[in-house]
Amino acid sequence: MRITLVIGGLTGGGAERVCVNLANAWVARGRQVTILTYARSLVGPAYAIDPKVELRDIGWPRRASDKELDPVSIAPVLRGLERAGCFDLIEEINIIAILRHAILETSPDLVVSHIDMTNVRVLAAMHETAVPIIACEHTDLNQISLGRWQRARRALYFQANAVVAPHASIAEWLRQGGATAYAIPNPLVPPLPTQFDRNGNRRRIVTLGRLSEEKRPALLVRAFASIAGDFPEWDLEIYGMGSLQEPLAGLVEELAPGRIHLRGFVRDAYAALNGADLFVSSSWVEGFGNAIWEALACGVPVVAMECGPPVSSLVRDGVDGLIVRGDTPELASTLASLMNDHARREGLAARAPEVVTRYSLESSLNAWDALIKRVSSYPSN
Repeated sequence: MRITLVIGGLTGGGAERVCVNLANAWVARGRQVTILTYARSLVGPAYAIDPKVELRDIGWPRRASDKELDPVSIAPVLRGLERAGCFDLIEEINIIAILRHAILETSPDLVVSHIDMTNVRVLAAMHETAVPIIACEHTDLNQISLGRWQRARRALYFQANAVVAPHASIAEWLRQGGATAYAIPNPLVPPLPTQFDRNGNRRRIVTLGRLSEEKRPALLVRAFASIAGDFPEWDLEIYGMGSLQEPLAGLVEELAPGRIHLRGFVRDAYAALNGADLFVSSSWVEGFGNAIWEALACGVPVVAMECGPPVSSLVRDGVDGLIVRGDTPELASTLASLMNDHARREGLAARAPEVVTRYSLESSLNAWDALIKRVSSYPSN
């Protein structure tokens, strides 16, 4: 069976990690897999990809060739946009035409696309091809709007053979909009057994995530800085890159120089989590929470801002972490309570690794196999 995965790029991110994990697992199960990207990058993929996975890129941005814009090839796309009532996507015809040609060149038996706008483009591109399409959402659609793309997403998701969401609440939102939606938790690879090392007498709070507005790193910096003087043996380490890096660096220098460290992007989350005492998520929206899962898998207690069902399902409040309802003062207070209570941290840490069985890699891949069998004419390998 030939599967083509389509995603913008393979730089760091949760959706990118899920895409790579699926590709690696599927080639291990005997499938032929291609990852097709369209966002050029000067650096290689952020995560290790099995050599048996074929990588292709469409070289965007560029003008579509005459062959890609051939009227016979484009006519089904135009019909599809008209029938779906989203002909305004005609302004995207250049990239849609390139995607259609590139995807069909891989001769797929199944296409799996990732992330909202890519999903919309792929569904528009593949109209009347008879190739099954599974679109993957990676955020909580109850809280995020696509703006002018919202109507097109709703119309085109209705045409997908399946839409996969990482949590049941997101899948239900999609079903209410007419999509054939399924909830499959993200397939994440657990850490190898290891002996975590302590950094001398220093205690470490770690966070991993994109430095962007939805992750609210400045809120975390302010919360930690407000209590740092009471806990001189504790440091905050922030891993990730993004648009807020420069202003965040200025805020760190202003509020807690030497106590908060911006570590940049890390390919190996488990290396960053090695020896951590606490993990913090200050995000206001999550589709699943890959970094939270990885922290729990390492036996690191999690403090997470309340942001809906996906995180409150992942972090069991009072069992393997704490959910914070409020803002900066409440986060600071919750952190201080755990920083000051070694026994409670140890109790939470003892239960944290249960996430590996609660949301196991095997169960996720088995659910994917069942879905692939359902939407295609091929048996699951």
